[in-house]
Amino acid sequence: MMKTQWMVRTACRLSALALAGALTACAVSPQHPQLQAAQVAGQLAPLLPVRAFVANTERTGGFVMSPDGERLLWSQTVGLDTGLAVRAAKANAPVTAYPVGNQGRRGGYYNWLPNSRHFVFSKDDQGNENTRLFVQDADQGTLAPWVLTPAQGVRSFVVGMGPEGSARFFVASNQRDRASFDLHEADAGSRTLREVARNNGQVVHWLIDTQGQLAGRVRQLARPDGSDSVVELLQPDGQWRVLQTVGGFDSFWVLRIDNAARRVWALSNLGRDKTALIELNLDSGAQRVLAEHERVDLGQVLFEGRHGEPVGYVVEPGYPQVHHLNSAFGQEVQAVAAQALKKGLLTAPPTTIVRRSGSADGRRILLRSQSDFDTAELLWDRQTGSVQRLNSQFKELAEVLSPTVPFEFNASDGRKIAGYLIRPRGVKGATPMVVEIHGGPWARDNWLPASYNTRQLLVNRGYAVLQVNFRGSSGYGRAHLEAANRQTNGRVQQDIAEAVQWAVDQGVADPKRLAVLGGSFGGFSVLAQLAQKPHNYRCGVNVVGVANWPRVMENWPPFWRNLHYFTRAYGDVNKPDERADMLSNSPVSYLDQIQAPLLVIHGANDIRVLRQDSDDVVNALRQRGHPVNYLVFPNEGHAISKWRNRLTMWREIEDFFVDCLGGQSAGFDYYQLMPR
Repeated sequence: MMKTQWMVRTACRLSALALAGALTACAVSPQHPQLQAAQVAGQLAPLLPVRAFVANTERTGGFVMSPDGERLLWSQTVGLDTGLAVRAAKANAPVTAYPVGNQGRRGGYYNWLPNSRHFVFSKDDQGNENTRLFVQDADQGTLAPWVLTPAQGVRSFVVGMGPEGSARFFVASNQRDRASFDLHEADAGSRTLREVARNNGQVVHWLIDTQGQLAGRVRQLARPDGSDSVVELLQPDGQWRVLQTVGGFDSFWVLRIDNAARRVWALSNLGRDKTALIELNLDSGAQRVLAEHERVDLGQVLFEGRHGEPVGYVVEPGYPQVHHLNSAFGQEVQAVAAQALKKGLLTAPPTTIVRRSGSADGRRILLRSQSDFDTAELLWDRQTGSVQRLNSQFKELAEVLSPTVPFEFNASDGRKIAGYLIRPRGVKGATPMVVEIHGGPWARDNWLPASYNTRQLLVNRGYAVLQVNFRGSSGYGRAHLEAANRQTNGRVQQDIAEAVQWAVDQGVADPKRLAVLGGSFGGFSVLAQLAQKPHNYRCGVNVVGVANWPRVMENWPPFWRNLHYFTRAYGDVNKPDERADMLSNSPVSYLDQIQAPLLVIHGANDIRVLRQDSDDVVNALRQRGHPVNYLVFPNEGHAISKWRNRLTMWREIEDFFVDCLGGQSAGFDYYQLMPR
């Protein structure tokens, strides 16, 4: 079967160069019995092209309201690439599009300045995380933006906004010292940049208050990573006052400093297992807990505007939950949701609806509503009571995609493990399954509405998708996070394997048709799972995966300040015995145990996991004649973000899984013929 399908795909690629119109013949039908049965019964979801999931030209989203409430800024397709767009807040206003191009990993940053005229955006052109900042004058059409940080090899990012109505904002940059970030104030009106505070090598965060002034900093008490730090507030006489001392492995994240109200709000796990929302009184020093959850850390905290206390928060023990601290505001939001549903702006009652942006006076607010098959961005005018939908609405999603469902089980040692499952639409019984393993490991998978994303691409091809928040994942408290220390090649991998067994036992997954896919730490786990063989994995996809832990530690980016977390989790690379253990627990030491076919993908400019890790994996496997495919993108880094590269990558993954799992493929996508 594999040889026949390879011949069909090769013929399709060759014919595509001669006749793009005949590409529909290149689709590969499913070979797995359950998928074939669903296809014969007419219940299999329609096969969608890869471009719908990675290069959807109809997508708009990420709307941001200007502080005066009169303008909107968002992301959309511009020309043959991604870009930004601006229009007046009133319905059907003309749009000005800005061809800024791909902004880099996780979509980059963009936001209005306080004067509601200029907006700032970031770009990481080559994936090397040397982020540059640009400022666009929305009153000047599409004239070239001000390149605020033109220096090459420098990382810059926005720290906070200046006073209301001004064209000023704060920027951190490591141009002077690659290991430290100095604080600068930029003025878009005069196009000037001035240094506000110089880093002595120990400041890890600068803090801007609600009045748009430098108000605080987080400073390590010693230079080595893992040293205790202090949150300090700037006093009128220029001195710094300690607000809170924080241990090297504790978390105290300042959300807002309001000197007028004499309050600070922060997310803290000091003295507790789960992160809680706390309020500090700057006059009395008193602290009080505003919100906490018994199962998970608090996630997003909601504010009504630039000033004032938190109005709500989000937790995610399974499905996300919104809790309002201000009941009146919560009731207003629910009324807007009901109105939007009645008007057909929403396809279903929201699972969550939260404030995302708004005018400084609270007159106009942008809300994001999410349900199983819809993410809606709504403009709510509190004065008129009107509501309009801003982003694209894909009503067909409920007919062609599948919902994401939370699950949890008890691991063999009793620890509760949670995750998410998506099953192919219209298919009965056990199907092929892809285990998608998240990176980090100090990250977590989250519930998401069904949309044109790559998880749904896999589901559309006939595969169940399993995501596991194994021990070491963030979001479930300190004990869950620390349970992975020195266990990333052991108990963590067992959690993943036991989650797969849970899916098999539930009748979700065919144990003879399993694959693993992951990036970064997830890529490391792909290699570990294939080598340890807790299941009969048919193949794996390793994206920017770690293969050599000592190399990662010895090539640490100079501006990172979290090496102590890695040392605690993996070992001290400067101690010979621990370095030896790290190497023995690295995939380069057990590649000879991998027997399943492997697809390896890497960005050549990755600074987190060097390309050499993937080169070593591929070279070692090829030397012993093992089947391995290798994609390297010269203009990418630790994430493959450019749509043309993503199309190439996911077409390769699509065909790779056809061979080992027996799903379906849409074949050559004519977007692959578009110029680069």
